[in-house]
Amino acid sequence: MFEIMDSCTEELSAMVVGVGSVGCKIVNNMDDRDILAEVNKLYIHTSQEVLKSYSSERSKSIFLNEHVHFLENEIKKKLFNIDVIFLVAGLGGETGSLVPQHVARIAKELGILCIGLFSFPFEFEGRSKKVRSQQAYLSLSMYTDVLVCIENDRFLDSNLKSNSLRGINDLFSDSNSHFNALIKGLVNVILRPGLINVEFSDVKLLFTNMGLSTVGYSLQRGQERAELAVMKLLESPALHHYELSSAKGVLVNITAGMDMSIEEFETVGNTVKEFVAENAMIVIGAVIDPEMVDTMEVTAIIAGLPELRIDKAIKDNNFDFVQLSKSITFEPHQASAGLSILSYFNEFLHQKYSGIKAKVSIEQTGNKVCLIVETSSGDVEKIEKSLHEFGLVVVGEKAPSEVLKSNLDVERLQMKLDMAAMELKHSEKLLTLYQDDNKNYKSRILSLEEKMSELQRVICRSLTQSQEHLSLQLSSHYDLPQSLINLLESNLNENISGVACQRIEDEVRKHVTDKSKAMSLQQLAENALYGVAGNSLYALIISILSTLPK
Repeated sequence: MFEIMDSCTEELSAMVVGVGSVGCKIVNNMDDRDILAEVNKLYIHTSQEVLKSYSSERSKSIFLNEHVHFLENEIKKKLFNIDVIFLVAGLGGETGSLVPQHVARIAKELGILCIGLFSFPFEFEGRSKKVRSQQAYLSLSMYTDVLVCIENDRFLDSNLKSNSLRGINDLFSDSNSHFNALIKGLVNVILRPGLINVEFSDVKLLFTNMGLSTVGYSLQRGQERAELAVMKLLESPALHHYELSSAKGVLVNITAGMDMSIEEFETVGNTVKEFVAENAMIVIGAVIDPEMVDTMEVTAIIAGLPELRIDKAIKDNNFDFVQLSKSITFEPHQASAGLSILSYFNEFLHQKYSGIKAKVSIEQTGNKVCLIVETSSGDVEKIEKSLHEFGLVVVGEKAPSEVLKSNLDVERLQMKLDMAAMELKHSEKLLTLYQDDNKNYKSRILSLEEKMSELQRVICRSLTQSQEHLSLQLSSHYDLPQSLINLLESNLNENISGVACQRIEDEVRKHVTDKSKAMSLQQLAENALYGVAGNSLYALIISILSTLPK
């Protein structure tokens, strides 16, 4: 006979990490009432403004102001004493595709169980995003223990068939809710009191190095809630096209109120055993939630599935290619000498490491000089070490002979430093002469301010003409009703409200009655609306067209 546990003595430190715009948004939208207080949140993004909108605490965010390799120590500090991380991102984008694998690698080095929760882009987002997402998947599979990938197109097809798609936000609600259910189910089954609690050691044994996985969940009410919950779970689009019978392990969490019976627990367990392999490892936990009455929620994390059929050759297509950059702003009289010294780093690097595959270039904008090194990710540590040592030599804290082995290379570097020093002294003399001519300097500043004012006026005129051009594009589609054109034009420069979305959809369905008009509307969206208001109006038109009869 099972007994309800009043408390759980196991302490688990969990963290959910959102990477990039999609990942941060998913993590931020997770209901704190469903996710226990023991689960910390961490946001990683390239924009300070975005990070501040999610959390004002610096301890809960990492600002990607440079390549993630340079932030490794900061990431390690954030993950210190964490037992399990849930890494969330949308694959296909710049940050979501290139950063999560580095976080996963660090987690693996620290012995942290890493569960990746990622979404593949929609087909209409283009081939480049699709290829990038596949490259990211191949890289992530090397470091994550569990890799859950939700294909957005599967949910889109399912919603279109059931006519359950109401707006743009609904495109992502299903995949987001599956991620939410996985985190809630796994953490609750370990920490919340219930009929059966699961040891974290069992979870780690089950999930370590399991690879491709998926998650299904269902919430049902009534007398047959246990049977219905498992049946609806298996019908989820997230489970379609996967060979569930090949799964190596399953973690099931059953959450219900005080009225849960042992028979219901056995019903769920027996059904799960039927669809997985006989030798699969199955761990089942039952959690009590006193607020749930006549209701049962079942979450199944199915791990160790056969890998996706992706051409592994695409992984080598510049995906591990890393660009490192360091910018230095010089005083006007220092710029020339500084540029001369930085330009020598390419030779220094190849003297230090013969055969290294790295391309070094320099970009100069005024007094700002940017050193750019393009290399494979495997050479990043060597590049970083060389940059550090080169800097020490330049400022005189180390002699060239301390970092270079060849006497010839040492003499070359010393000669370069001496020439730069002479050039700097010459520039300082010129600076003194320049400062004597202070009145001429002030007049040039005033002239520059006048030119800036004129430039601002030119930009304003250009923006006005651009808006007029866009209006002409809209009005040129004579075969579309003017009422629809006016409605689209009135929503160009603002976030589209739910009422406006519905009005636009009604107009499209009323007037776009044949293939010719549908193609004209699609052409209008692609040529005039794409890029306007964050693509929201474009995305709305495309989603409506996809639901019209062919």
